[in-house]
Amino acid sequence: MIDPILEFLEERYGYAPPPRLYTPIGEARAWWGGTWDPFHMTTEHHAGLAPRRREMYKMGMAKKICEDWATVLCNDKTRITTGDAALDRVLFGGDGGQDGVLTQGRFRGRLHAFTEQVFALGTGAAVVTPAGAEYDDSDMLVRAEGMAVDFLPADQIVPLQIENGEIVSCAFLGAPLIGMTDSGEGDFPDDAWDGPDADADAWDEDFEPDDTPPAMLLSVHCRCGTGMWSVTNYALDESYRMTALPYGIKPFFFTACPLFAILTPNSQPTDPLAAAHGMGESIFACAYDNLKGVDLAYNNFCRDLYLGGKKVFMNRELIGEDRFGNRVAPDDVAQQLFMTVGDGDLAADTMIVEHNPALRAAENCTALQAQLDYLSFKVGFGTRHYRFADDRVVTATQYAGERQEMFRNASRHYLHMEQFLRTLARIAWYIAHDLHAAALPDGTAEPVRITVDFDDSFFIDPAAERARDLSEVHAGILAPWEYRVRHYGDTEAHARTITEMLHRTKENKTES
Repeated sequence: MIDPILEFLEERYGYAPPPRLYTPIGEARAWWGGTWDPFHMTTEHHAGLAPRRREMYKMGMAKKICEDWATVLCNDKTRITTGDAALDRVLFGGDGGQDGVLTQGRFRGRLHAFTEQVFALGTGAAVVTPAGAEYDDSDMLVRAEGMAVDFLPADQIVPLQIENGEIVSCAFLGAPLIGMTDSGEGDFPDDAWDGPDADADAWDEDFEPDDTPPAMLLSVHCRCGTGMWSVTNYALDESYRMTALPYGIKPFFFTACPLFAILTPNSQPTDPLAAAHGMGESIFACAYDNLKGVDLAYNNFCRDLYLGGKKVFMNRELIGEDRFGNRVAPDDVAQQLFMTVGDGDLAADTMIVEHNPALRAAENCTALQAQLDYLSFKVGFGTRHYRFADDRVVTATQYAGERQEMFRNASRHYLHMEQFLRTLARIAWYIAHDLHAAALPDGTAEPVRITVDFDDSFFIDPAAERARDLSEVHAGILAPWEYRVRHYGDTEAHARTITEMLHRTKENKTES
């Protein structure tokens, strides 16, 4: 599907990335889905029988890895704040982080799933749709009643312009209905793109709105000057030819803020083509051999179990026939006690041989655990993240120490995640303030700093941290109110009031 889209974009904008940019993405998607056919589908040859295709047993660790990274980087304790409580409530919702301009609906759950997809495929984009949008005579977005965020995977992103390794102009395949209006009117201006010429005249005669949904919507976001972006919507039919836009879709408009944000894992891609186009790389791109090792070990384990049933081999002389000609083993005829088996020497020719295949459970478990340790190390979790054989008690010090490598790698990925969430927060500010100022309290200023707080409980044992801070309170290093702020979630003012009240109560008891 990507090839005709790339041809369409190259014809209109003079450039599109080569199709091979998406080859690693397809392989990563297959592994994330659990089955990479060139490896997991094998052919068995049986004597005298036709070859048979068989699928290997597999653990699906590629998806598990991405799920775990998403849980570390984006969970229910991840918080975005501006320092202004009133503004935070408007942009990010109440205490539960819902019903804000940015976080309305199932935003947090979708963000978590999106993060998993980013670590699987290497790149993802959040595309913002202004809701209830209005435009001035120059096609400038001037008002919106809200915003919706759609998350798109790597194979729906086509980078068109890169600066300092970041995508500043991009096309999105199957993007949401960008620029919805109540009229569906709007012309494509001649100066919409400062680069190669586009066929602007086609809009005037070919793009009458109708109610027929196109096969695909293609949205092109271009930076066309300092502090200015353009959004162009195309509708393509099943043959990837331009067709009429559905009713209510604005063909073209300007905005003072980019309406998309790109997220990648914070690692340098091994593919120079991906790096040159601002794209990321799957978190397991350098661990395919380890994924194969895990599935080989698991397949061997399951095959041993499957083939490990008792087998009894009998001499043909012991097999009788019923009156219908069906072969019957001795034990299938309960009333038969004596059998005639010919003149052979029973001592020299064993009639029955029993075979009990070894399950090799211990050896298989050891091999599988070793492969999991190698895989865990390669994807940044350290060597003991996936353990199935430990029966020892882990102390708090060991717990924190074994996760130091994971913590260091998570801190690296936090940088990209923080930038991504800050970009979305600034888009939400733009929608709320510049386009829908009534949503904000009077006098609300633009946030100078947007802070993203991540959950570090994966790396720090809460009981050990609480005990350490309590000892610092007794030693006079940490104030009691600071302890309450850290471990009880109090505000500074409330924590000071409580600690002062408790202190006075303690003094009164001492005096009495």
